[in-house]
Amino acid sequence: MKSIISILLCLVSFTLFAEVPSVEKWDRFEITLDGPKSGNPFNEVKISAAFTNEENIIIVTGFYDGNGRYKVRFMPTKIGVWNYNTKSNVKILDNVTGTFNCIAPSHDNHGPVKVRNKYHFGYGDGTPYWQVGTTCYAWVHQTEELQLHTLKTLKKSPFNKIRMCVFPKDYVYNKNEPPFYPFPRDEKGKNDFTKFNPEFFQHFESRILDLLNLGIEADIILFHPYDRWGYQSMGSEVDEYYLKYVIARFSSYRNVWWSLANEFDFMADKKMLDWHHIYKVIVENDPYSHLASIHNGAILYDHTLPWVSHASLQSSSLDKGAEWRAQYQKPVIFDECRYEGNINEGWGNQSAQEMVHKFWLGTIRGCYVGHSETYKHPEDILWWSKGGVLYGESPSRIAFFKSVLEAGLEDGIDPIDDYSGGKVGEYYLYYFGTDTPNKWKLNLPKNINFQIELIDAWEMTIKKIEGEYSGECSIDLPGKPYQALRVQKTGYNFPIAPVKIAALSGFFYKSADIKLYTSDNLEIRYTLDGSTPTKESLLYKKPIKITNAILLKAVSFNKKSEQSDVVSMQFTNKLLSPVVENENVSPRIQYNYYEGQWGKLPDFDKLNAVESKIVSEIKMSALRQLDHFGLTFDGYIDISKEGIYTFYCSSDDGTRLWIDDTLIVDNDGQHAVIEIGGQIGLEKGLHKIKVHFFENEGGEALKVQFDGPSIEKQEIPKQILKH
Repeated sequence: MKSIISILLCLVSFTLFAEVPSVEKWDRFEITLDGPKSGNPFNEVKISAAFTNEENIIIVTGFYDGNGRYKVRFMPTKIGVWNYNTKSNVKILDNVTGTFNCIAPSHDNHGPVKVRNKYHFGYGDGTPYWQVGTTCYAWVHQTEELQLHTLKTLKKSPFNKIRMCVFPKDYVYNKNEPPFYPFPRDEKGKNDFTKFNPEFFQHFESRILDLLNLGIEADIILFHPYDRWGYQSMGSEVDEYYLKYVIARFSSYRNVWWSLANEFDFMADKKMLDWHHIYKVIVENDPYSHLASIHNGAILYDHTLPWVSHASLQSSSLDKGAEWRAQYQKPVIFDECRYEGNINEGWGNQSAQEMVHKFWLGTIRGCYVGHSETYKHPEDILWWSKGGVLYGESPSRIAFFKSVLEAGLEDGIDPIDDYSGGKVGEYYLYYFGTDTPNKWKLNLPKNINFQIELIDAWEMTIKKIEGEYSGECSIDLPGKPYQALRVQKTGYNFPIAPVKIAALSGFFYKSADIKLYTSDNLEIRYTLDGSTPTKESLLYKKPIKITNAILLKAVSFNKKSEQSDVVSMQFTNKLLSPVVENENVSPRIQYNYYEGQWGKLPDFDKLNAVESKIVSEIKMSALRQLDHFGLTFDGYIDISKEGIYTFYCSSDDGTRLWIDDTLIVDNDGQHAVIEIGGQIGLEKGLHKIKVHFFENEGGEALKVQFDGPSIEKQEIPKQILKH
């Protein structure tokens, strides 16, 4: 008996569980209830529902769908069990409860599009959304056959957003009557603004669903000025009534965006405060905070206002995109920047090249761009309004452009300079537009390797430029318009040991053998004419013998042909300083001692020495005090072999050394022990030498050394100092 009871309980539990409907996250759950038909259910019956999931509570307004049917639609935003409870002023509709299970979204369900990374867009699951939109204002108000044709065209197109009007449109090339009207109308065309036509809205939302299944966002234009049916001047009360109904019906579709108006400033009956109020109604009634923008005619709305999700612009000033983006601090879409076509109107006779150009230009400005098409048609079926077929050359190239975007940065492209956008150090997209340079100089980070590709935006080709690049580099270009460079990081360029030149300076006498080496025993290539060395330059194998002035440049390569920074040194055949004719010299050197407080070497010739004597070495002898003193050494040095000599002064604080009245070493100033050297060419014989030194405070040190032909670095020997 217990087994039978257990089985029955299991079956009951399974049945109950099986009856709980499942809905994907960001899909629609719909409650449909039967209720009163009499009177005016649109405004007399109120219905809403509270949806709860753990601590989450979302209140959603329902609507009357005709024929006694009432609906509440809900887009769940969290996985798990949701419970609902209706609230209504009609008893049969009130306190209806139920449960559904929200499951993980399927592969193609990425959620609603939101602002991402401040200036860009992304789906709810974090997937980047690259806005590549088009405009078909009145496509849902055409024949069913034409609408299906439009959907077929969209399926093959690159567009992932479409701007479309709720109300039908009366404008040039748009004179047909729609198949449905949003409000009931009598025989004289008078609207009953107290009721809605459910058939109109059922049809409209079926097209939203068609777009959703194609992965296309529906940018729904709520108002526009091109009207002969009375919808642009319904009055603020009816406007709000209409808005709340539209939001209740459409907001549960994840692909919905709100566009308050097309060319809002052309609607004379509405002032700026009216548009602020319309935004307020949307914000207060849309539980999902769909993107909401407003499109301009001649006057821009204040897109800095916090309830504006992004700037929707009508403008061809794409060069101002980065400026507007910075001003608004949010995404910018040039939804209308003239159309590809051949009609007489200036807004509709743009070339395909110019249309494509604007997509690329807007992108490197950190913005997004919209398309449409206005080619003459014998039946006035222009894509821009009625849809149908795309005849232009831009859509295929926009598809190519979109593929470039999707293969690039996930975080979005931000402006870098006038010709490029991307992310510094990661990704650069250079676009030259109608300019036709033959070369372009890039200044890339030195320690990062990049791959570079040449893109022809019109011919739709991508050509990899061989090699890896970093730092300053020059790229050859074909000298054609609509060219771009895609520069992508491939890895880090860790420093390669640079070439070391075994020479203190570039002076030599008659000839010199220049030795080059690297710490890692790398391949060394060099030039002697000042040109930048490459892999094809001279290979260093042995010391380089020089007899004339040259500019040596050298670079090292590892086994991967990665190169070091270029090092260089100018070598000059130095003239020798002539000897001093003086036969009356004696061993040792003149020494003078001074006292005083200085921050740099004083002019000792203007001071009186505290002590003077002849000494055998250039050193500090027994001092009267450890701070605030100065020393000078004056005499001759007897050079035994002509050639280039290097003199070194290591001191704390400052020193200077002159040979034959030429300053060779300048190590002046207050500092810790520092060694500085300098070179001069000397003939064999006597040469003047002078050393000045001062000590201010702290430690004190003085060492004077030299080296030269066949002489290792050493302190100047006593026997060659004279006075």
